[in-house]
Formats: sequence, structure tokens, C-alpha cells
Amino acid sequence: MRVAEVMTAPPLTTTTDAGVDDALALLARHHVSSLPVVDAAGRLQGLLHEVDVIRGRVPHAALAGGTPGPGAPPAVVGDVMAPVPARLGPDTDLATAADLLGSSSVTSLPVVDDQGHVVGVVSRSDVVGVLTGTAGDADDGLDTLTRRLLQLACRAPSVHNTQPWLWRATGSVIELYADPARQLAAADPDGRSLRISCGAALHHLQVAARALGQGCTVERLPAGPGSTLLARVSLEAGPDQPGTPPTDADARADLEAITARVTDRRRFTSWEVPAPRLEHLAGIGARAGCAVVPVVDPGRRHRLEELVEQARDLLSQDPAVQAEQRAWVQRSTHDGVPREATEGPATRFDDRPVVDPGGIDRADGVLVLATPTDEPLDHLRAGEALSRTSLSATTGLLSMVPLSHVVERPETRRALQRDVLGSALVPQLLVRVGWQESSRERLAPSPRRPLADVLLH
Repeated sequence: MRVAEVMTAPPLTTTTDAGVDDALALLARHHVSSLPVVDAAGRLQGLLHEVDVIRGRVPHAALAGGTPGPGAPPAVVGDVMAPVPARLGPDTDLATAADLLGSSSVTSLPVVDDQGHVVGVVSRSDVVGVLTGTAGDADDGLDTLTRRLLQLACRAPSVHNTQPWLWRATGSVIELYADPARQLAAADPDGRSLRISCGAALHHLQVAARALGQGCTVERLPAGPGSTLLARVSLEAGPDQPGTPPTDADARADLEAITARVTDRRRFTSWEVPAPRLEHLAGIGARAGCAVVPVVDPGRRHRLEELVEQARDLLSQDPAVQAEQRAWVQRSTHDGVPREATEGPATRFDDRPVVDPGGIDRADGVLVLATPTDEPLDHLRAGEALSRTSLSATTGLLSMVPLSHVVERPETRRALQRDVLGSALVPQLLVRVGWQESSRERLAPSPRRPLADVLLH
């Protein structure tokens, strides 16, 4: 078995000129102990270990409050990084990688191509995955780049973490299909939430393609609005070598956001999200075909909160919806909402499991995703807007939680359009935005289906 078949890609990296404090935050945010260090072109320069970052950065009590002297810790990563104990290539035999990991103090090693670009990271846990039979998608028949793109696309948010998408890859063309078997019959009989979820995956795919050196042309609903074929994406090699790590900061941030994003339904802090931050998110999310509307007016905000609670009460009285939601909590190791995301002192869940939280706190920011009409293309566009907004929120260290139940009931959806939007725009989704407690343990990403389960041949 080759390293390329089990490595994590794209890798999380830092740069030689990055601030050490920024690198420290990156290590903490992603719960990793080391990072490959690359230059502006993505070529491997060294390794940054957490022990190197923290050494000398916490003053002893006797020195607290003093001014840094000549011995102050380095400010940039290039001054504190360590040499790489061994270099692996994508074609390196996994047994060789395992021997190197076992004989060194590091828990992971970077994987570089012939030009020295970092294309992945292989860790001891990757090797353990092979030994226990839990390694991912090595036998899916995909080339390395396509597999990487689809793995990233499948990190998109979806209603109840149903992941209701299927993919067909043929050469440079990737097709996205809805998976009707994963439609929520009780809560989503028209398939609106299903298509919104697929739209988010479509945008994740576009982001990943751009970041990995691929241009792409998207044809939405190529077989018409009644087909399960939702999009056809044609890939084209960009100016950079396909599959190489991104060289610009925006592309790196996009990839970090895809891997870091989680739906954390726990109660936000009491810190308000400033209106300019909401406006910025709305501007990022809004594109042709979908508007993102911040709700900041006190009167409309109060009415929205009433509608959210009304929708929760209505759904709590629907036995079919309740049974469906319970079925998707702790459903399996590959899908559904993990129980840790529904329990604990800071959660909004109670004995009546509702996968979308019921209330909106005073400090929560609120955005409404709305479209001109209510057709399948609108739903797909709303999903793409959801992806854009959530990735931007993640980059800005904000947490974002979609609320679908207020649009699942016709009466609350009509009232949301009339009383809150006050326009002809059709509400597709409500999201709340806020800050998580910095001291709170970060939730692990929700589980994902193996690629073999979502591939059409």
C-alpha cells in the first residue's frame, strides 16, 4: 500500500514568515501537535512542533510583567521550526512510513511531491486505521486529485447530517446527484432541505477545486428541475500544478475553513456579533440567485424569535417528525448527529429531540437566506450561499448554526416572509451566528460517509 492511499490531504500547513502566535492558534484550533512549514510556493521547509512554540513563551512568576529582553522567544515560524526527520513521497510504501514514524519522536510526517510541494500528511493514526481496517477510501477507483476534491466537498453541512448527495466522476467531469433515499420524509417532503444540503456540497467542491489549482465550470440542473442530477462540474487545470497546496492566503484559508468547520449547537456566549460583522457575512454569502438578510431591527427580531419558538412547538407535536429526528441522532459512525452535539449543560436539547435548536438568544446574530422564487434552482443557490457564509464565519472564528424548522412549517414560513423580510423574497433557511466559549472543548467534526458509499459508477 502506498502513502498516497491513506494520507490526509490537503495538509494543514503554516509558512516560514507566519507569526508564531498565529501558528500557536492554528495548532490549538485543529488539535494537532505539529505542522509542516512551507514557503510561498508551498515547498517544504521544516516542521513546527507545539513544544517549540510554547518553549520560552510563558514567563516564570518572577519575570511576569517584565519587558522582553534579548532572549525573547522568536516571532516568526522560520526562526523556531525544526528540520524534517524524514521525507515521504506519495508513492512511498506504507510499511516504510510506519517504520519511520515508529523510530522518530514525531507523530506525523509530511508527504512531498517531486518538486518539494507538500501534498499531504501521514500520521501514526493513519497507519492504525489501516491495521484496524478503518482506513478511508483507498479502493474507490478515483485518482488522487478527484478523491481529495470529493472528500472536501463531503465536509459540507447537511440537514441532520444526512449527507444526501451522490457523485459520479468521469475524467475531468464530476456530477452531483441528490440521494432521494436520504430525504427526510416527515420534515422535508418537498426535498427543499435536501437540495440546500447538496448546494452546500456543490460550493465546497468549487472552493476545493480553486484551492487545489483547478478551474471549474458549473452547469446547474443540466437535466431539468425534475431530475436528481443537480449539477455538472467540468474541471480545468489552473495556472498552478493541479493538486498542489495553494500559494495564496485566501485559498489556504478556504481549505482550513473546510476542515475546521463544525456545526456546534451549544449556547453561544453573551458577546454580541457586531452589525458590521453580520453585514460582511451577508455580503460574502449573497450571490446571483440568493440574498442573505441580517435581522437587526428590534421589532422584526422579536417577531422572528416568536416564529422560531412557534415552529418548535408545532414540530414537537408532530409524532412523525419527532421519530425521524430521534432516528438521526447517534445514527451510525458515518452519518447522523453525534450525541455529544445534543447533550450537555450548554445545549438547547431536551427530552423532545429537535435537531435544530429552538430558541435564539439576545446576543445571537441572525441571517435569513432568501431567494426570488421557490424552485429547485433556488434551493441549490441557497445551499451555495450557506456554504459561503459558513466558511467565512469559520475563518472569522464565529460559529454558525442553520435553523431549518422555522421554514418547514408553511404557516411560520409565510409569517417569516411577511413580517420579517417584508418583501417578495422567499425564505429558505435561517442561521444564527455567535461566539463559542474559548475555554469550551471543541466538538469533533461530524462523521462522514465513506466515498465508496456516495459514488455512482
